[in-house]
Amino acid sequence: MSAMKLKGVLLDVDGTLVDSNDAHAHAWVLALAEAKVAAHFERVRKLIGKGGDKLLPEVSGIDAESELGSRLQAPRRNL
Repeated sequence: MSAMKLKGVLLDVDGTLVDSNDAHAHAWVLALAEAKVAAHFERVRKLIGKGGDKLLPEVSGIDAESELGSRLQAPRRNL
């Protein structure tokens, strides 16, 4: 078997090649709705990229370190 030579490597920083911000915002809105917390997509969308520890309190007033905050962020941590 002959050795293959790499001609290039493609790396992606989240949101660079695929704009996934809307998907992230929708996921937050759904997760908050399941916890009976109303959040508007437009507001959440503007905060994508801040990280859950900053987004969560700004959108909902929930401390990211609280039990509820940890539960809301758990699915993302498990990825």
